[in-house]
Amino acid sequence: MKPARVDWRHKGFPIDRAVGARRVASRGWNVLAGDLQLPVMVLRESALEHNLSTVHGWCTANGLSIAPHGKTTMSPEIVACQFAHGSWAITAATASQARIFRRFGAPRVLIASEVVEPTSLRWIAAQLRDPRFDILTLVDSPDAVAAMDEVLAPLVHRCRRMKVLLELGVPDGRTGCRTDAQVDATIDALSRATSLQLAGVEAFEGVLGDDENGIRGVNRLLDWIVGTAQRLDADGRFAGAGEIVLTAGGSAFPDRVATAFSRDWTSSVPRRIVLRSGCYVTHDHGLYERATPFGRRLPTAPLQPALEVLGAVISRPEPGLALVNFGKRDVAYDIEMPVALGVRRRNGAAVEPADGLTVTDLNDQHGFVTVESGAVLEVGDVLVAGISHPCTAFDKWRAIPVVDDGYRVTSVVTTYF
Repeated sequence: MKPARVDWRHKGFPIDRAVGARRVASRGWNVLAGDLQLPVMVLRESALEHNLSTVHGWCTANGLSIAPHGKTTMSPEIVACQFAHGSWAITAATASQARIFRRFGAPRVLIASEVVEPTSLRWIAAQLRDPRFDILTLVDSPDAVAAMDEVLAPLVHRCRRMKVLLELGVPDGRTGCRTDAQVDATIDALSRATSLQLAGVEAFEGVLGDDENGIRGVNRLLDWIVGTAQRLDADGRFAGAGEIVLTAGGSAFPDRVATAFSRDWTSSVPRRIVLRSGCYVTHDHGLYERATPFGRRLPTAPLQPALEVLGAVISRPEPGLALVNFGKRDVAYDIEMPVALGVRRRNGAAVEPADGLTVTDLNDQHGFVTVESGAVLEVGDVLVAGISHPCTAFDKWRAIPVVDDGYRVTSVVTTYF
């Protein structure tokens, strides 16, 4: 891909003529100095690098592969960083995302979903003519197998067979086989398909909670994955696969996935354990701050929140209420409201603690901030806030400034949603 360029079409960037993202640092912009228009979401460079080093380092030390959920950021710059730190693949949720990652230069894409519609399958078949590129998808029923093979079988003479992972699921969850009978029916259908190659077993355990019952459910699901893989391997179902891929996703239970999938058993071909956590790369001030095992159950440094949004205080219409100029178009709000972190006073330079300030509601372009008695927040001040759930933050920005710890802009990452 050509290097990204930013200009007036990108929120927050006060420039009329496009400048290359790699040259942004030469502008000397500082967010706290008012060089960018507010609101603006920024990505802390030090936290990003810390999180990449922590998670990828832990995976390497424990013999695990990682295929991060690229849908979190949809950013070529961040995906490139993830591959530079040793990613085995990048995970997509749809074939459309996989196509974007292919243009990013990803050498391998794991589509963690069923792909059954003809346009996407024909695109995948075309990619499988390239021996330098690899792609995997999921399957959970004979109907899915039939839909895939109907499109791909006439094309298989021109490309490799498509690798598929058998998906297991839980009642009331998302996709995936629910019973061994469904597993067997799907595997029998795969044995008759001429265009598909069984390559492993997959699940997404993130649909289960992290309370006592949820953790028991996670353990049962992971045990079922391993037991199913053992049974299928004993039946010779992975013949020709080269390796058996065992993979689960989510950022809450990578340690449990690693423990369950590392259980010793003799397989006919090597096994590859693949984690698909994605939100680790930026972490957050909410959901993943509570859920991550890094720095808690795992003996690593804690992850660091990398995303912040800065908005101007534009009104104090009532005692105890302030309005800032970021809203639902700018910040994640699907799980929790943004978290007030600090305030840069109108005539100040440093960021002060946001004591007594709470973001309680959002409209499209306004944030409602409760100001407790004794707290100070004035028109013209800048509120710095953290977010919960990065997956619904990146999609609101086509370009995000990367800043150092003094809020000096060092580069830009772009997104393709």
